[in-house]
Amino acid sequence: MEHKTPLSYHFKDKHIWFDMTMLAALFVVAAYVPLLKIVPLVACLELFSFFSFHLLAKRSRFQLQGFLGGFISSTAVFLQILNDKKFASTSERDLLLTLLFALCSMLLECLFIIFFLADQLPFIFYIPFVTQLLFFITAIIYAQFHSNLLFLSNQSGQPTVDIELLIDHPINWKNVAKLSIFILGLVYAMHFIGSELGLSRGISTLLVSFFEAHAILVSVMTEWSMNPKDIDLINLLLLILLGNTISKSYLVFKGSNFSHKWFFIAMMFVGFALSVGATFFYSFLLE
Repeated sequence: MEHKTPLSYHFKDKHIWFDMTMLAALFVVAAYVPLLKIVPLVACLELFSFFSFHLLAKRSRFQLQGFLGGFISSTAVFLQILNDKKFASTSERDLLLTLLFALCSMLLECLFIIFFLADQLPFIFYIPFVTQLLFFITAIIYAQFHSNLLFLSNQSGQPTVDIELLIDHPINWKNVAKLSIFILGLVYAMHFIGSELGLSRGISTLLVSFFEAHAILVSVMTEWSMNPKDIDLINLLLLILLGNTISKSYLVFKGSNFSHKWFFIAMMFVGFALSVGATFFYSFLLE
């Protein structure tokens, strides 16, 4: 995976220092206007992705590229891995591991979003994401050290092609503005849908999560921070995970490169069921 510009060059140019100064200023503004926390959050994710690709991607394994790509867009990783012909000869084991790594990075990003946008939130709200993360990590470890399984043939070598998700600018402020406006629009759209159209917040959350889990999570957390008493946060978080489970399962089902579709789909729903079970079990212990 090649970068257009070496990382050392960026530090010699004023653009990276401008980006970091702007980011620091945004954090100061967000301290006084909580709703604007969305903007520095999105900018931080852009900056993290930039450094991750420059520091790791050149010498990373195929699976690690999927992990880093998942921070930018797990959906993009799924679409590319499952449908691009250049990955058609990649072993089932490598495809499975790469998809699982992308899911892990997506869940880590969700945990960061919750932590960033919520002050002293009880641990139970992290449990759905932590449970799924641990489940997928366990699946990765099992697949990594049990390559002789029939459904995970490892006959192909390490892929020689890369996942095309490179970014060569520390913070793309155009992307930050677009995503921030989109998320703010979601916040007000969900409020409008609930108050004017009568559609429940849960249904609208589920529908949006089919397409963009991170954006709807930021929207839900932002709305909850403004009206915590009016929102059943734990149910909305579970609905976001359900939407992500359904959408990723659909992408796997429609994809052409991975043949053991039902195995992966079953694993997705088992992970979701475990997250629901762990959440309600922990809730029962607190009563």
